[in-house]
Amino acid sequence: MVAQPSEFVAVPDEMLAEAREIVGAAAAGGVVLRLVGGLAVLATSPDQGFARRPIRDIDLVGLRRQAKRVPSALGALGYQENRHVRFATAGQVMQFFRQCVHVTRDGRRAHDDDRIDVYLDAFRLDHEIALKDRLPSDADTVPAADVVLIKLQRTAPSYDDLRDVIALLKDLRLDRRDEPGVVNLDYLAQLCSRDWCLHHDVTASLRRCRERLAEFGLDAAQEARVAAALDEVEAAINGYAKSLRWRLRSLPGERLPWTDGVDEREGQRLAALEGER
Repeated sequence: MVAQPSEFVAVPDEMLAEAREIVGAAAAGGVVLRLVGGLAVLATSPDQGFARRPIRDIDLVGLRRQAKRVPSALGALGYQENRHVRFATAGQVMQFFRQCVHVTRDGRRAHDDDRIDVYLDAFRLDHEIALKDRLPSDADTVPAADVVLIKLQRTAPSYDDLRDVIALLKDLRLDRRDEPGVVNLDYLAQLCSRDWCLHHDVTASLRRCRERLAEFGLDAAQEARVAAALDEVEAAINGYAKSLRWRLRSLPGERLPWTDGVDEREGQRLAALEGER
């Protein structure tokens, strides 16, 4: 069963503008940060009306070699680091927070605090997506293929994850190179051809999108376009020659664990602990 959208109403346009300000301020200090997650979907999608949804926090990816410079870059914007997260993740993720400045339509704070998660060199959740060499100099986000992949790699995708995939595939072009507005099929296929576990969850998410496509309010032409895109992505991934490592790991299949299973709630718990210090 796909989880339904979160109840609170954040202000995604305001948060996207803020995230771009953060990326720009960091760049002015020589720190490379790029958007991933829901705000990257909003920034990448041609149809922002469809892509707009509640956003809880800002997800960024940066370079591990610049980790010592990130706190000062974000500190200038009022954020302080939750050092527990960097310790708990062995330096793979940094988390920053401040009192929430986002207000809902009825005048309430959208959430308890504003939070930024900074993934260093790679996005790590159910699977690890290496991004160290995927941080373009001419965009606020990682390439479109990575924005899509980060949503597809979920073992148990939420309603929002599936909607994000559909928002992207509805209007982006599918091709075999990285450029603005294009999902690089060769890149997706190559990564999945090396890692059976990633392939397993990506193709399962594509099937879930197809099965639930009628639930997202698209017209007939849009549904047909998304269905064709889902088929094309899956065909590219399945048609790519698989590595020996992939074939060996496919033998036990689901009899062995295939996901890292990082709990996103852990960051919230750790943020609360930091606030109690």
